[in-house]
Amino acid sequence: MIHQQAASVVSRPLEPDPFASDLAAVILGKRIETDHRDYNALLARLRGAGRPVELAFYGPDAATAGCVIEAVADVNLRAIPAFRILSRIASLKRRQSASLSADMARFDPARLGGRGAAGRQRDRARSAEQRLLLANRIRRLTAELERREKIGQGQAEG
Repeated sequence: MIHQQAASVVSRPLEPDPFASDLAAVILGKRIETDHRDYNALLARLRGAGRPVELAFYGPDAATAGCVIEAVADVNLRAIPAFRILSRIASLKRRQSASLSADMARFDPARLGGRGAAGRQRDRARSAEQRLLLANRIRRLTAELERREKIGQGQAEG
């Protein structure tokens, strides 16, 4: 039996919807990083405008779908100068290093078990997750710098 999609069901567009892109640009402003609050704000504004929430995403299928908020953040990232990206990378690395130093300073091998061990383990896991998120943000900014260098090299050779 073949299931067919009803005509009233809206599917995701292949490219970011202009209306959703405009909403995302208003939500983000000039920011280059997004979080769950931005996603939720976009979905709420789409609902408030009477538009389907599927417009917040684009792509051929769910596995490769992108969010319009991320697309606008990428456009914003490409628009800022390289020295701002470098200073942001340095700032994120300082935060990452400070988090690791604090975690190492708090660790006491004599207190691996006993009262409060679960809470200490939870705190260490949260700190590690935060450092992983910082590392992902650093990688994204570094990838943008590398992309710019490749484009610059291509223009210099051509």
